[in-house]
Order: sequence, then structure tokens, then C-alpha cells
Amino acid sequence: MKIKNWLGIVVILIFLSAMLYSGLYTEEHSINTPGPVDGVLDLTNWSFESQGPVTLDGKWEFYFNEFLSSDDFQGSQKFKPTYIQIPSTFSSMNEVKPFASNNFYGTLRLVIKLPANDLSYGLSSDIVLSSYKLYVNGMLYSEVGKVGTDKASSAPYYKLNQSYFDANSRTIELIYHTSDFNFGDNAITSPRLGLATQIANESKLSLSRDLFLFGMLLIMGIYHVGIFVMRTKDRTPLYFGIFCLMFALRMLIVGERFLPSLYEIDFKVYARASYITVYLGYASLCGFLYFSFKTLLNRWMLWISVGVSGLTAILTLFLPFPVIDQIIVYYVGIGFLILIYALIKLLIGLIKGVPYTGEVIVGFVCLLIGFANDYFYEINLTNTPSMIPFGLSIFVLTQAYMLSSKFSSAFSNTEKLSIENASILLDLKHINANLEAIVDSRTSDLKKALSDVELLSKTDYLTKLPNRRSIVADLEALIHDQIEFFIVIADIDHFKTFNDTYGHDMGDQLLIELSDLLIKQVGEDGFVGRWGGEEFLLVIFGEESKEIFLKVDALREHLSSHQYHSINDQVTLTFGLCKYTVANTLDQCIACADKALYDGKQNGRNQVRLRK
Repeated sequence: MKIKNWLGIVVILIFLSAMLYSGLYTEEHSINTPGPVDGVLDLTNWSFESQGPVTLDGKWEFYFNEFLSSDDFQGSQKFKPTYIQIPSTFSSMNEVKPFASNNFYGTLRLVIKLPANDLSYGLSSDIVLSSYKLYVNGMLYSEVGKVGTDKASSAPYYKLNQSYFDANSRTIELIYHTSDFNFGDNAITSPRLGLATQIANESKLSLSRDLFLFGMLLIMGIYHVGIFVMRTKDRTPLYFGIFCLMFALRMLIVGERFLPSLYEIDFKVYARASYITVYLGYASLCGFLYFSFKTLLNRWMLWISVGVSGLTAILTLFLPFPVIDQIIVYYVGIGFLILIYALIKLLIGLIKGVPYTGEVIVGFVCLLIGFANDYFYEINLTNTPSMIPFGLSIFVLTQAYMLSSKFSSAFSNTEKLSIENASILLDLKHINANLEAIVDSRTSDLKKALSDVELLSKTDYLTKLPNRRSIVADLEALIHDQIEFFIVIADIDHFKTFNDTYGHDMGDQLLIELSDLLIKQVGEDGFVGRWGGEEFLLVIFGEESKEIFLKVDALREHLSSHQYHSINDQVTLTFGLCKYTVANTLDQCIACADKALYDGKQNGRNQVRLRK
């Protein structure tokens, strides 16, 4: 077995071990954690510092179709509660509900006895029907949506809330006023209680994880869609890119629910968006698998997945949520059957040695396990760690590796074909060797002459720098490419005096030495040309005037302190700068730099002047 297949098996085993460990840890922790009993949770012997936060799973008091306050429970009137299991689902609520309707309102209550300390506590609340108000010891701490006694007076919204408070009395009373007249799924998730720092840190850690995954999916999505745009013949990157983008969007909504943790979102919009991203992401996943392995998978897999996903997404936009919840069950069944079919085909391909099936299977299995784990979590609302982030990470990385391997293989084949073509061309060259020799002999002198003419037309004969004609052409190219640059005209101070003192030959040597020095100092920041006489034109790339000014001034100081071989005297230059802008022509910009140079000459030389 190949090493990469062994590595794939190791990755899957690590993933399964992480799931098993998380599940066993959660189960053991839930067993050891006290739970609410008949509306009361005794945590007097619980150490939050060493044992961590507590998920409030257990029996809570619920008062159907009544909004009761903390004062009501302090009075003489006794209210008879119904004890419901939190987290609650459609089936668990139906066992205790005193009526058939799934649209109702009520009061959810829990009394918690805390250990003796003066610490601040935090409470993380997720879904409590479709809207709620949270009261802690009679004080309103948070509100999501609009709680009402009927559909007209209520509004479903979603927001993940953290509430922080001090428990001075050692006993806290949690009261949720809640209602649902839109969904009818009876869903209530378990709040989580801990020290304020623990709840805050848990939220930050989860948000960091989800934002990291969001960033990875977003970059992968844009990158692969971009690859498809450049080469539309292969649709594999397109479907993989759409898959990454859909789940990047979903990561902002679900998981730790980044957007709902910041903003209160209409529950209908939130739920529909979370469903539709899954449908479109699933369809793109099937498209990616099909176009990656057309020889293994039948086309009906693509049509069914795209058709069912598209139809379900459209229905999700318009149908009521009880109907949508029923459709999801059938959709998940069809979806998993298609994915199991694809997995079986990929395993057959792996046995037959089909390239890249091993890489795909590793990520695909981890993704399937993560989907299954989180789907059962959504059904039961159990306190099971989400494995989707881990499954998605492994899947995206393995598939990106597979695609990059394909591209690398394609490039290698292209290089191989190029070498073969070169070999064929070499044979043709041998066949036509005599003819080529004659042609080369006749044309070599002409080519050399043309090359010399072209070089002379673009190069200054003395300094070998680009001449004025070449500089103007290069500047026009920069303007066409919309590159920001400054024009700098440099002039040697008192150059006539040098010529008169040392002779024109030494003056020419100074120009040559100075040209080499300018090229070395400017480097990759721009280029240098001879503008005429003792003048040089420099082009410096950049946007900030102050930065370029300092850079040119540093160049001036370096040139003035340099010991030249040609002469013993100090050589200084004056520089005039002007930034090119679309508001001016190139000639205007050059004239502007020339005026700046003139200003420097008039004001004492050996300086840098900037004009705008």
C-alpha cells in the first residue's frame, strides 16, 4: 500500500479518535455534572474554577400559556408547573404538553443554588423557542425577538446571548418568557452557566475557530472559482469553489454563529439561509465529485443532487417551517444515500488504482462523519461537540491537495510534451542543417546590424543607459498599467567646471561612473535613463510624496559623499521631483519636475525639490 494511503487511514483514525474522545468526555462530564431536578439545580458543591462551566440539562419548570414573574413565585398563590426535559424537542415536548397545538407561549424557570463565593457568573443562551426574555432574580438581562401571546403580538428572532451577573444571594432564579407561533418545533437548547471569564473565553475560542475556518473556506472558494474563470473547460474547481463559499457563508451563521452573536436576526431569514447554504453546498459537493471522477460516477448522481437541492432550496423560500422540517428528513435520506453511493464508487476506484481517489476518500469520510454527527445533534439538541469544523478542514485541505496534484500533473505533461516537441524540432533542424547554415550565414550580419540599430535607437551611446526615446516609451507603459510613479530629473552641479578643469574625457568618465552608481542605488524601486547632457531622468515607483522625497534625498547624500575615481573633487547633484497623476499629461509632469530642478538650482544646488 502506498504511503499516502497509509497517511489517509491515519488521518481518519485520528478524526474518529477525536470524535470518540469528545463524545466520551462529554458523556462522562454530563454524568458527573449535577442536573436540574424538578426545577432546582444544586451546585453548592460544584467548583467552577476546577470543574468548569455547567450545561443546564435536566428538568425545568414550565408554565404553559402563562407569563409569570419572580414576584408571582414569592406570593401566596401557588402555580402548578409542568416539568420538561431541557434540551427539548418536538417529541419530548409532546409527551408533557397539555394541549395538541405546537404554537404556544409560557414561562421557563430554574432555581440554581451556587457555591459560596463572590465571583461573577455568565450565562450563554441559545434557542428558547423563537423568542424570549431572560430574567435573572427578577431583573431583565436580555431579550431576543418579541415575546407575545399570539402570532400578531410576537416576532421570531435569533441571537446568541451571553449574560453576566453577580450572585450575591447564593441562589439565582432564571426565568425565560418565551413564545413560538411560527415554527412549532418546540426547540429549547440548554443554557450554559459558568464563571463570567469562562463563558466569555469559550465564546471567543469558538468564534476564533469558526472565523479561521471561514477565512480558509473563503480563500479556497475565491481561488478555485478564479481558476475556473481562467480555464472554463474543467468544472471541478468551480464546484469545489462554490462548495467552499457556501460553507464559508454558513460558518458566519451557524457553528458559534458569528453574525447572530453580533446582531439580532429575523429567525425566518436565519433558518432559511442556514438550510439553503447546505442545499447549495451539497449540490456543489456532488458536482465536484462527479467532475473529478467521471469514469467512476454516473451522471444521474449529478442531476439528482442538483435537481433535488435546487427544488428544496426554492421550497425553503416559500413553505412554512413545519413543512420544511418534514422535507429535510427526506432530503437528508436521499442525500446520504447518494454520498454512500459515491463513497462505494470511490473505494472501488481506489482498489483499481484510479488516481487521486485515496486523497478524496480521506477528506470525504471525515466530512460524512462530521455531517452525520451534527445532523443527529440538530435532531436531539444533545450537548455533542460539533465535528463539522474538523471534517470541513480535513476535506477542504485534502481536496485542495488533490486539485493541486492534478494541476501539477497537467503541467508536468505539458513540460513532457514540450520536451518531445523540442526533440522533434531538433531532428528537423538536423535535416535542414545545410539550409539553415546558409540562411544563418546570409542573415547573421543583417540581424547583428538590426540589433545594433535597435540598441542605438534606445540606448545612450556613452553611459549605455536608456535614452530619451526609450524612457518615454517606458513611461507610457507605466501609465497604461496604472502604476503609481514619480519623475525625478537630476542634474550634475557645476558640470561645466569639471569639464574645464579635468577635460571632457574625464567628464565622460564621470558620467559613466555616475550612471553605474545611480542604477545600483535605485535598484528595483524604479529605473534610470540619460535625459541629455549632464541630466538624468529617474523614475521612482510609489504613491506617498514624503516617502519618495526622503528616498531621493538619501540618494543625493550618498552621491555627494561618494569618492569618484574620475576626479578628486566632491560631486553633487540637484534633483527635481513631480508625481504623475491622471490629471496631467506626461509632458506636463516632466516639465513640473524640470521646474522643481530649476528651483533647486536657483536656491543653492545639492538639494531635492518637489513640485505638485
